[in-house]
Amino acid sequence: MPEEERRAQILDAVERLLGQGGLEAVTMREVATQAGVSLRLVQYYGKSKDELLTAALERLAEKSVRRWHARSEEQTRGGSALSRIRAFLAEALPTDEASRSFHRVGVSLELLTITRPSAAADAYRAHLGALADHLAGILRTDPRMGAEDARRLASEAMALAHGVGSLLMADQITRAAAEALLDGYVDRLRTEIAH
Repeated sequence: MPEEERRAQILDAVERLLGQGGLEAVTMREVATQAGVSLRLVQYYGKSKDELLTAALERLAEKSVRRWHARSEEQTRGGSALSRIRAFLAEALPTDEASRSFHRVGVSLELLTITRPSAAADAYRAHLGALADHLAGILRTDPRMGAEDARRLASEAMALAHGVGSLLMADQITRAAAEALLDGYVDRLRTEIAH
């Protein structure tokens, strides 16, 4: 098997384990078992758990951005900055197995970032910063939006997406209630930007 395919096989295993059981589920041995390869091969591609987590996070971040871009482009061709922010919020909502798994991964990496410094935590921080920059850039396409307000609203949208996603995953709100919350937020943004 070519090296790139073998690496992908191992990172797929890391992602599955993160999605199923969070950080605690990811051990070098479990990755080997899940990938169907030897422990030595896993150690060849990642010398430590943190190295594997960092590589998996970078790959997940790329996948997430591609998925969101595809969805926002198809839903908002020629649309406003706010319609693209709403598309981001919809994509971030954990409503299918892939998005629920991604949300679990995000929460796990958030915990890692808060509790111990590591390369994976640094990669997650960089991902969050890049996402905030991207969302702020979308908001800045509205001529009424200043840089400081755009950055604040981007952070606000990210926080809302994370919080609503966690409430939905914990069965504290329904999907309909989550959608209504997001719609209400975008309506308030529209009013705020108009003034």
